[in-house]
Amino acid sequence: MTALIDIQKALNTIRRITQQEAEAVRLEALALMAGVIADEAKDIEKRREPKPQRSAAQRVKSLPIPSYSQNASPQPQTIAAPSVEPAASDSKAQQPVSPQ
Repeated sequence: MTALIDIQKALNTIRRITQQEAEAVRLEALALMAGVIADEAKDIEKRREPKPQRSAAQRVKSLPIPSYSQNASPQPQTIAAPSVEPAASDSKAQQPVSPQ
């Protein structure tokens, strides 16, 4: 309860000081107090809000690992070069031509 008594004394002191000042100073003092009040209200609201529950982390399925049998080793894929087959006439045996 002493906190409330101290606050009341401080407000009475502020009122006594500002009554002797011009309106601009009195309005500035009210603006300062309003700012402090707004900050305190926000702090209280944050504390009242229920903290969001953390959900359990979802497990991500791991990617399947390809397995190879021990007998068959993976063969790298090769691109076959186009084969050039000789013409049919080139593959026949030819008779030597006699000089004339």
